[in-house]
Amino acid sequence: MKALVVHPPNKGVEVKEISDIDRSLNGNEVLIKTIANGICGTDRGIVSGLLKFSRPPTEKNSLVLGHENLGQVIDKGSNVQGLSKGDHVVSIVRRGCGKCSNCLAGRQDFCETGEFVEAGIRGLDGFMREFYIDNTSYLVRIPYEIVDIAVLLEPLSNVVKAYNELMLTQRRMIWWCKDGSYGCKNVAVVGSGPIGLLFSLIFSVQGFNTFVLNKRDPFPTEAEIIEKINAKFINTTKGQLPYVIDVLIDTSGYPSAFIPLMNKLNKNSAVILFGTTGGEKFEVNADLITYLVENNVLLFGSVNASKRDFEEGVNYLTIWKYRYPNVLNKMITRVVKPEEASEVLYTKPRGEIKTIISWV
Repeated sequence: MKALVVHPPNKGVEVKEISDIDRSLNGNEVLIKTIANGICGTDRGIVSGLLKFSRPPTEKNSLVLGHENLGQVIDKGSNVQGLSKGDHVVSIVRRGCGKCSNCLAGRQDFCETGEFVEAGIRGLDGFMREFYIDNTSYLVRIPYEIVDIAVLLEPLSNVVKAYNELMLTQRRMIWWCKDGSYGCKNVAVVGSGPIGLLFSLIFSVQGFNTFVLNKRDPFPTEAEIIEKINAKFINTTKGQLPYVIDVLIDTSGYPSAFIPLMNKLNKNSAVILFGTTGGEKFEVNADLITYLVENNVLLFGSVNASKRDFEEGVNYLTIWKYRYPNVLNKMITRVVKPEEASEVLYTKPRGEIKTIISWV
């Protein structure tokens, strides 16, 4: 079968014939036909050789790429319940160490040992292949009504987790407005890629004043999506920023993109660091630290998601599909075949929100 294969930490990606499904299913396993994969910055970081933490499975020198996925059940083990042949599924990405309390409780996204593996990223083959076998405990069933947008579930699950972390930690005080809503709170999302737009969606539907920030004007599809979800796009080189920011979310990974905005943080506000990259240096001085301390500013990083976050993401996608018709579909700006994927894995096309690899 075909697969997109990389050799981290070396640069490059190739479409290659592999044969790793040569056994029968055990009782709790499912054979899955891949329908689609999403391409994200992590995939491009691995292909470019910039993400040094990527690694092949033990005793292999190659890795099947791909962590954003959608598949269909074509066979199942004798003990599998709740899934039938023909059902659509999404596999969760991170698999726990099996040792720490969080992993043993199904919260491998908070692994304490660092000995986890992640499909298509580190230590575990991913989903950019025609077929794969997975354990039912790692699968989330997808309702037929959202199959066309379900490939967005993996990135959304990360956003759901970060949002839930924020709402939990902000219980440290009374944070909502006098009328019990969040209509007086400003959220600034740095970056207008798929993660930035999903963050904007989740805050906008909860009633926050949501601003999407970038150092350019919006592409037409971005502008259309942002208008429909009742958010506002700001070109930071010329636009008027919110007077105060109650939640600042960085999806870029570049300190120069969000640190200059931190002097606009309101009292008791929060900063979510989500984007990752490397190389850039930016000064943080003592005056800024004092400002954060004196204003009770919360700052945390967030990565990955649990199965519960995936399942909650299914509910969001189902609701949003009917509340905002065609908005989520418009986030999928390009569909390519596996043989064409190397082109978009090396270079992000202009105007891209989300490029999808279709296997059907």
